[in-house]
Amino acid sequence: MNPIPWLTEEEINDLCKPLRQRAAQSRRLCHLLGIRELPRRADGLPLVGRKMAEERLNGKMVSASFNWSK
Repeated sequence: MNPIPWLTEEEINDLCKPLRQRAAQSRRLCHLLGIRELPRRADGLPLVGRKMAEERLNGKMVSASFNWSK
């Protein structure tokens, strides 16, 4: 069975403890993931892709641009 592509509400709550407000959780996640903004569900829960979160939190920063210098 494939895991769902987004972090669950419980996983987000665990990553953001003790923060409970969705806006504060979104700011914390943006800081942790090194991104500017996250999309949100209708109830305000930030949508975080599981693969991106695992890569960034495990230290595998993916470069967004190609380095042409040698």
